[in-house]
Amino acid sequence: MSDLTRREFARNSLQSLTALALFEGLFANRLFGADVAPIVDSWFKELDTITREIHDHKVKDVEFQKALEGLYSRVDLPALLKTLDFERMAAGVNFPAKGAKSLAPDFTRVGGLSSNLVFGRQIFAMTKGRSVIPHGHDNMSTGFLILKGDFQGRHYDRIEDNQDHYLIRPTIDRKFAPGDASSISDHKDNVHWFTAASDVGFIFNIHVNDTDPTNPKSPGRVYVDPMGEKVAGGLIKAPKITYGKANQLYG
Repeated sequence: MSDLTRREFARNSLQSLTALALFEGLFANRLFGADVAPIVDSWFKELDTITREIHDHKVKDVEFQKALEGLYSRVDLPALLKTLDFERMAAGVNFPAKGAKSLAPDFTRVGGLSSNLVFGRQIFAMTKGRSVIPHGHDNMSTGFLILKGDFQGRHYDRIEDNQDHYLIRPTIDRKFAPGDASSISDHKDNVHWFTAASDVGFIFNIHVNDTDPTNPKSPGRVYVDPMGEKVAGGLIKAPKITYGKANQLYG
């Protein structure tokens, strides 16, 4: 082998080893959540896009629900958990005796995402038997994605809004596992209630305010008792109650 050939061989080998070390370093960082897989970046960018569409009233809230649930169904859940540094966050949770703990997810690992997001976000954490207590929403659209644990999830359509109660109709009552999702709006599945069926449970939530330009009400929650009086047509007369009462009954 000539000196030139030896030098070329050594140089090419060194380049290959350097590339391999770089790749292994990137892989290790991604494995531990220091980097974000492109598929997760893309997923969050699509989330940003569809929330802006409902925020800017370019789509109806029920169309947003369909788009959001479709996006949730395509999530790479293991990659999302690494991106959110979920294991570290979950290890430090001080679970409440009643209800759910609200945690702020960290989006700093997501590449190319706007710093001026139009959606609120949180992770609900709870222990077995504890709940995201039953409530409806005014002028708000929101979506749940189960990150960890099993839940019993219930939804109701809000048929009629009265001063002291809603008339609601049950629409969903089933078990939810990691990767399962649901959504609400003023016009579909408006009241929801999730109870942890495993030792611990975590739910990723996003919400967008002022989603219905025809609704004069300010965005917010309305707490109800969905176990109210059953009336004609399969409806339930669900009294409006305070947060404290809802937490006492169902937290």
